[in-house]
Amino acid sequence: MKLIPISAGHFHCDGGALFGAIPKVLWNKVYPCNEDNFTQLTLRCLLVEIAERIILIETGIGNHYPEKHLKNNGVTSVDELEKSLAEKGYSAADITDVFFTHLHWDHCTGAVKNVDGKLELTFPNATLWSSKTQWEHAKISNPREQAAFHRPVLDFMMDSGKLQLIEEEGEFLPGFEIRFFDGHTPGQMLPILHTGKHSFVYTSDLFPTAANIPLLWVSAYDLDPVKVMEEKGKFLKEAAEKDYILFFEHDYYTECASVQDTEKGVQLKSKFSMEELL
Repeated sequence: MKLIPISAGHFHCDGGALFGAIPKVLWNKVYPCNEDNFTQLTLRCLLVEIAERIILIETGIGNHYPEKHLKNNGVTSVDELEKSLAEKGYSAADITDVFFTHLHWDHCTGAVKNVDGKLELTFPNATLWSSKTQWEHAKISNPREQAAFHRPVLDFMMDSGKLQLIEEEGEFLPGFEIRFFDGHTPGQMLPILHTGKHSFVYTSDLFPTAANIPLLWVSAYDLDPVKVMEEKGKFLKEAAEKDYILFFEHDYYTECASVQDTEKGVQLKSKFSMEELL
């Protein structure tokens, strides 16, 4: 198995939203914000090469949004994904599979691009994967979350015939395990990648940043914060016991981290880059 971090650009969000009920005087010490209270976030995708399959986990935002929306969300680039792939020696046509942890706009809409007003698949040869639970939820959702789903892009992916729905946890491919977490949004899928030497967890929005590792540091974007805390607590115990490496999709400052069990519960152990391990 070959793992390569891929950038789809950067964006930002309100620090209070990222850390929920945690006071700014606490979270700003470990994850800084600017004068407007915005915290810098990244769109860190992951390329996974297994045998004949080249899988891209997440695709970032894409070029569908008006300038005002991009500015409000601090989006720095809408075409960095394909540039980053090219820098690593891959083209969009090489991708055989695109895996979405969930269908919020910052995770999946880069799989479709706007070309002269018409939508096209960014990865023409790829099968797209989402959980069935998330797909069904995205169709009904609720007023609080609805803006996170870009309906025209999601419908285009389904109508293309390329979107396949996963119904159960387990082995997606050899060494590529899928685990469901429902607190952030129903049907969020986290990949656990067993390379033989390490097990990497693509944390998506269960742990948006390393600063969100503490049990109570829950994002205001989570639909069910109590469930998120339950999911985090259980999974952090497992991560500490099995020495998982957490790979962060959104942490601008930290790519990977490990955790350890302490008298005060599971806490951050160390931070590092994937390159240091591979």
